[in-house]
Amino acid sequence: MNGVPRLLLAAAVASGLLIPAARAQDGMSAADRATLAACLSAAQGGRRTPETCIGAVQGPCMKQPGGETTSGMKACGGREIAAWDERLNAAYRSALAGDLGTQAAVRGGGSRTLTGADILRDAQRAWIAFRDRKCDAAGLPMEGGSGAGLQSVECHLGETARQAIFLDGLKAREP
Repeated sequence: MNGVPRLLLAAAVASGLLIPAARAQDGMSAADRATLAACLSAAQGGRRTPETCIGAVQGPCMKQPGGETTSGMKACGGREIAAWDERLNAAYRSALAGDLGTQAAVRGGGSRTLTGADILRDAQRAWIAFRDRKCDAAGLPMEGGSGAGLQSVECHLGETARQAIFLDGLKAREP
């Protein structure tokens, strides 16, 4: 990363351009996927909410040697973001391809008809823009320090996980 301005790199990560490929290269593994899936499966039993699984990969990773350093914390967060992002993308594709995607919805006082896919696409694009700006703002109190990047990673993790859970919920409620 030598020579790459931190702001440019942060913008690329925040915009979503680096999420799947770069974070997967940061070390997300089948074990990370399995850890998250096991936690979510256990949460379906009703004793916990899916939100309790946020940190299921990051927490244990940060207890490993090197995980307590700034770069280690970012890498651990990146691994979990990649796992949630993968779930988010799968749930989004499933919602678009399912009954929700073809469902007609009347908007604008009955003046226009949209498909569920139109609404889901618009909502996802708006969410990405919201997440990016929100996570940019999350690091502002520590701007110029290493904590700014950590705040951004934490924000991306939480927002991505909650959106994946939301999309999974839509899929689960399909008619």
